[in-house]
Formats: sequence, structure tokens, C-alpha cells
Amino acid sequence: MKKTAIVGVVAAAVGLVAGSQLPKFGNAGYAVITGTTKDREAAKEYFQSVNQFTKECGFTTLVLDRNTDIREGDEGPLTVIARHPKGKAAVIKCYESDEYQRLKAIRAPYTDWNFRLTEGKI
Repeated sequence: MKKTAIVGVVAAAVGLVAGSQLPKFGNAGYAVITGTTKDREAAKEYFQSVNQFTKECGFTTLVLDRNTDIREGDEGPLTVIARHPKGKAAVIKCYESDEYQRLKAIRAPYTDWNFRLTEGKI
């Protein structure tokens, strides 16, 4: 009986260690932005502030390409993909926040961007 208990404890410990090394599964939230920036200088305040906002909100920028190779569609050369580890609801909360809506009002007249808030694997 004592031997069985020791084997069980060792097996549990090995399982915990091995499990901690496996990739984590779940869903992250993503903001996918495509489009055209008409006047970057006029939207300067937005561009100076948005990086700090997205960091504070919890985003990691995965893609920032101002010269996307577009094969279909006409959404403009900008592509941004940002990930939020807490899922789509967290992305929506950040987008709808008073601070982002203030920044959006500064940017919107000078950009033609499409926003997609979605969810996918981490």
C-alpha cells in the first residue's frame, strides 16, 4: 500500500510538471484593422497616444504593415493585428472605452479604416 501511494504521488508530480510545459489552449481576442491613412500628420495626436493606450489595455501588436501586398479587395495598404489575451469581450471593452472613442474622434477624419474585433486561438 505504501509503495502504491508513493508511485501515485510521483506520477501526479510528473503529470503536473509535464502539463506545465504543454502549450496553453484557449481563446484570445483580436483587433484586425485594414485601410488607408489619408493624412498621418493631421492625426498625429492619435498616433502618439494609441500605442500607450493599447499597452495599458493589454494588447500585443502582432502585425503592423503599412504596405500590405493586397491580392483581392481594396481595403488599403495598412494591416494591423493586435491580440488581447482575455478574449473578444476584452477587445470590445477597450474599443468602446471612453479613451479609445476620444482617440478615434481624432483619427477618423484622416483615415479610412475597417475594424474587425474577433476571437481565435492564442
